[in-house]
Amino acid sequence: MNKIFFYTSVKIICIFLFIVSCSKGSPNQKEILALQENSNISDEEALYGIGRIIFRDPLKSFKAEKNSSEKLDVTIEYGGNRPTLLCRRNQSERIQFDTVRFILLYANAAKKRNLGNMRVSVVKPYYVKEPEAKKEVTEEFEVFRASISVSELEKITGWNNQKLLSDNRNINNPNVIETFNQGDYVGKLS
Repeated sequence: MNKIFFYTSVKIICIFLFIVSCSKGSPNQKEILALQENSNISDEEALYGIGRIIFRDPLKSFKAEKNSSEKLDVTIEYGGNRPTLLCRRNQSERIQFDTVRFILLYANAAKKRNLGNMRVSVVKPYYVKEPEAKKEVTEEFEVFRASISVSELEKITGWNNQKLLSDNRNINNPNVIETFNQGDYVGKLS
């Protein structure tokens, strides 16, 4: 009898935790909305906070500078701790897809906080064997970079389509890259 009660209790707790974890998708939107509307923080602080929410742990650096039109130009570097094998076709496609998606998500969330232009770089580690030191040294290099202005993005039809932006699994969805390619952007694969 105690085993049945124990297993039933465990199942109920697991179901409860599952429901709670599934409903945690909305706090990001609430946090972003709070940063968009918070007049007690500067635009730069809001843009950094939005970047932390969208890029999460892979965010490596963030810099914002005012341009001549008093808008903020943002430079973001993100990436993981694992090296990238660019010889794999789907790996480089995934990097480009994720970067474009992040740019569209960030621009959509940050345009209310004086965002002018943005440059996003994917930075990954590169392991170098040092024969004289007899150890491996980790250096980082830029794998991919894309730049675009919010004013150019706003000319693209459907650039802020939430259904399109939330589809992070389907890299074969040509609409994400096509949407970005309609704009005047600079992107390069290093």
